[in-house]
Amino acid sequence: MVYLLDQGGEFDAPIEKVWKLQEDNPNHTHADMQNLRASMEGGHSVLDFETPMQGGNVKQQLRTTPFPPLGFLMEYTEGPMKGTKLMQFYIPKGKKTGVTVVGELQSSMMSGDQLKKAVQASLDKAYNEDKQNLKKLK
Repeated sequence: MVYLLDQGGEFDAPIEKVWKLQEDNPNHTHADMQNLRASMEGGHSVLDFETPMQGGNVKQQLRTTPFPPLGFLMEYTEGPMKGTKLMQFYIPKGKKTGVTVVGELQSSMMSGDQLKKAVQASLDKAYNEDKQNLKKLK
């Protein structure tokens, strides 16, 4: 298992707008989630998707559990990242919102160092996409 702590991200939007993005699926997109299918399982969103990994596309399933306004839990339940858990925390800062991600990472396809680098790169990409997504949101 590999542990991850990613601190210091900040959205130029109040926490209410960040939560609105989480709930506004048409504006909340990520390039690495291809052929996305979403469903609900109790109070959880379940996302089935393909993602680029090591030169190909792999199928994954991600279950998200919201904890408004604190953040949300992401759990990979199928695919090569199965067992990975990430908690994304939001910190209200007036007209801005801080973002911290803490995670326990697992992969059947990558070594620990490769996994940590790949997840960090994915988080950075998703963070930058969400910054743009927030600008589109009214």
